[in-house]
Amino acid sequence: MGKVSIWLKRSYVGLTCFIMITCLVLCGFTLFSHGVMSREEEIDNSSSAAIAVHMFYIFYAASFLFSIFGLFGIFKRKTWALIVFTVGIIICSLASLLVATVLMIGQSMFPHFIKEEYLSMLPLTNATESAREHLDHLQSEYECCGIEQGYKEWMEDIPRSCVCIKYSTYPCVATPRNSTLYEDTDPPVMIYAQPCLPILLESVDELIKGTIGLIVGITLLWGLSVVLCIVILCRMNRKEETPKVVYSKEAKAGNYSSLTEA
Repeated sequence: MGKVSIWLKRSYVGLTCFIMITCLVLCGFTLFSHGVMSREEEIDNSSSAAIAVHMFYIFYAASFLFSIFGLFGIFKRKTWALIVFTVGIIICSLASLLVATVLMIGQSMFPHFIKEEYLSMLPLTNATESAREHLDHLQSEYECCGIEQGYKEWMEDIPRSCVCIKYSTYPCVATPRNSTLYEDTDPPVMIYAQPCLPILLESVDELIKGTIGLIVGITLLWGLSVVLCIVILCRMNRKEETPKVVYSKEAKAGNYSSLTEA
């Protein structure tokens, strides 16, 4: 086997270790998100969200396992392990690019589905108990009130989740006199002025863009690691040239003269 440059080896090892750490961090983030979703809404194991989460687990575990093969191959000089790493990371890269493509295509479709789902809750005065609980959480988290036309959609039954906090990011207005939240105080009770749907759609759009950027960045790192691994495989498969031994009569004869003292 041929020799591999020490700097090439260090670059490959460092990049592979970084990929392993990234997989662990993303797996932990996915686990945390799964726990939050499970607390806020009872997710069925057959739902699309649960299936997506499980696919992320498999994806990160496979990437971590392939990285272990890559480190084993470089330290033990095993070409088969490096080939497994190369093929596995290429498959993971293609899968991540497929996910990014689906997100890019769906970026213009997701807002339509979200808007349709929330507008189906109108009028809010007839909303179900589960819809009210969901809207209460949404209004408290995004500092908004109502869905599309603001607090007016609640009529006089404005929920407490619409009450403005002390340091609100978004503008607030005084509670209408016919509202159940109205109090004749100075200053008056303030509620959020902006509806939730535009803020939610903007947040979803930013989340999709951030996810696409993260996927593309990770895929580029994987691509660089694959290039380094292929270069290492080429160096390892290169035969070392050994100097040829040439027979010489003069060397055997030993044409030397001895030194004698004067």
